[in-house]
Amino acid sequence: MDWDGRIMSRIRTQSRRGSALAVLVVVLALMGLIVAGSVRPMRDESSLAAMRVETVRAFYAAESGTIITIQGYLGATDLPVEGSEVTINNQVIRFTQMPELGGTAIVYGLSGDAIRRIELNLE
Repeated sequence: MDWDGRIMSRIRTQSRRGSALAVLVVVLALMGLIVAGSVRPMRDESSLAAMRVETVRAFYAAESGTIITIQGYLGATDLPVEGSEVTINNQVIRFTQMPELGGTAIVYGLSGDAIRRIELNLE
């Protein structure tokens, strides 16, 4: 093999190495996109599950407020003051409307970003 043949052989070998590197970079980029695309739905699902938990907690807080209101209306305890709040384990019960002699009581339950409202007709 002469001198020119050795140079051409070396150029072909370097060209193949460069091609293999380019293919490897493209394959790694595609794999990165696939992984990133699969992680996003999981993140959305986890935030949705957290919101569901907060919604249930807010509902139970509002339900607890209605029990307090019923007990106060029946005379077992003091009737909550309109506009007052009670906090239990980071859940808030807000007594928005409290009629003294019957009518509609409105109680809110708050937990995180979730809010639940219960209207209670007292007769």
